[in-house]
Amino acid sequence: MTACTSLERVAHLYSPEAPTAQRFAFKDGGSSVFYSFVVGSSPQPPTAVFFYGGSGCASWKAVMPGYVEGLGVDARVWVLNKRFVSDRATGLWDCGEVFDAANHPSQWRADYAEFITEQLGRMSPVPSRVLLVGVSEGAIPAVQVAASLSAVTHLAIIGSGGFTLRQSLQVLRDKKHISFDVDEAWAAVAAKPQSLAHQLWGHPYRWWSQMLDLDLVPDYLNLRIPISVAMGEQDSSVPVESLHHLQSRFREAGKTCLQATVYPGADHRLSKGGGSHRPDFLATVGRGLDTPVCREEPGR
Repeated sequence: MTACTSLERVAHLYSPEAPTAQRFAFKDGGSSVFYSFVVGSSPQPPTAVFFYGGSGCASWKAVMPGYVEGLGVDARVWVLNKRFVSDRATGLWDCGEVFDAANHPSQWRADYAEFITEQLGRMSPVPSRVLLVGVSEGAIPAVQVAASLSAVTHLAIIGSGGFTLRQSLQVLRDKKHISFDVDEAWAAVAAKPQSLAHQLWGHPYRWWSQMLDLDLVPDYLNLRIPISVAMGEQDSSVPVESLHHLQSRFREAGKTCLQATVYPGADHRLSKGGGSHRPDFLATVGRGLDTPVCREEPGR
């Protein structure tokens, strides 16, 4: 989201169509801004949708509620900002030390799980379908929380596959999408893995040390729910080979839970030529909500 912030998105932060900020208090005393709204006509929709992602410190207010265009089902939507991301944060400037200190996978996972559990506990009746949507970096908490919360019935991922960050950047280097010396960068991070003061590509070394070799494939393979993943063929942030790798791991395991979609010519946001494939993808996800379970091949 940070890399894609535009004047249009900044203007939306002050638009009457933008969602109203609310604040969620975590049990440890921290808090985050969140947004909640209904799509469709039902006052008590049977579907709950929870968003998380992506990299950096931009507020989800800049893209909601239009981001869910195409979903095609009645749903209550919740969108959680990371800790210390304010209502109208653009992510265009330094996020600050307090943000950096809380910006790591274990915090995202704990916060997302607590938030989802609390919101579902307040709903009566409890929705029969609970969809988690992870965007880019947000795939990490989405996949991990889907694997840990039995209430989750469906998972959708945009702009992420099955590579570790190290593997993704190695492929991007080979494709000449990145210009820095990755081997030299890894050595610098390894020398100061807990440093918040030293930065690489907009993130402190501690972020890099926790992200580089984080492997989501085991969590993916433990899921017994329908999974939809979409990537752009020309994604220069996460290579499309990452999704091909995830597909191959599912085939090896004899699992058929994964529906993978690659949009020709599209980028990290699923955009192409001034348009977006995201509504098409979310429409597919919406139609798939009628599939409550996934299958495995016999003998697996």
